[in-house]
Amino acid sequence: MGEHIKTLTPTKCITVIVFALFSLCALLAFGYYVYDVSISLITKKEVIEFNKGAMYMLGVGLGAGILVIFMVHELTGKIISNSYNKKATRIAFISIGLIFTFPQLAGYLVNSKIRDMNYVFCEEKSYRWLHAQNRVYGINIDACRSVKTNDLNSGN
Repeated sequence: MGEHIKTLTPTKCITVIVFALFSLCALLAFGYYVYDVSISLITKKEVIEFNKGAMYMLGVGLGAGILVIFMVHELTGKIISNSYNKKATRIAFISIGLIFTFPQLAGYLVNSKIRDMNYVFCEEKSYRWLHAQNRVYGINIDACRSVKTNDLNSGN
C-alpha cells in the first residue's frame, strides 16, 4: 500500500492561524465579560451590565481550540492515539454542551445575585438580538434613567 505524503501549503497554515485566532478571541471575549460582570457585582456598581451573548464564547472557544489541535496534528503528520482521540472527543462534546447550557446558567446566577442586591432591571437600556442579550441593571430607577447607551459600551 502506498504511503500518502502530506504537503504543507500556505493555505493550510493560514487556516490553522485563523482558527487559532478565532479560538483565542472567543476565549478572550468570554474572559473579559466574566471579569467585567464579576467586578461590577463585587464592587456593587451603580449600573451593572450582563452580556449573555458573550457567555456562548466559552464553548465556541474551547471547540475551536480542539479543532486547531487536530489541524496541527494533521499538518505535522503526527498520529493521534485512541486515548487522545477519546479525550478530545469528550472535550468537544463538553464544549458543545457549554454553548447551550453555560449562558443559561450564568444568566440565572447573575439574575439571582442581582435580585438579592435589590437592583432593578433597566428595560429601556437592555436589548436582545436572537440569542445575544445585554441586560442592564441599576441600583434604582434613577440610575437606569441616567445611564446613556453608549456609556455602557465604553465602560463608563
